[in-house]
Amino acid sequence: MPQVGEYSIILNGSGEPVCITQTKVVYIMPYNLITPEHAWHEGEGDRSYRYWKEVHDKFICEEYKSVGKIFYEQAPMLCEAFEKIY
Repeated sequence: MPQVGEYSIILNGSGEPVCITQTKVVYIMPYNLITPEHAWHEGEGDRSYRYWKEVHDKFICEEYKSVGKIFYEQAPMLCEAFEKIY
């Protein structure tokens, strides 16, 4: 689990480092309560909640399925906010 203040090296698709981040906030909340603000900060697609939810619904359902479980909307999710340092 990420810790506030922790640094991470972010890699691109080829495994090369592209930046360093620092974790600012870590929290757990039910999937169905994740906010549009959190979706926007993730920066994926057009940054809309609709896009974020569509992509994450598919990904998370497949992850649950791969371990023999069924995803449910109230499932606890680990959320992290970070800042690009370099």
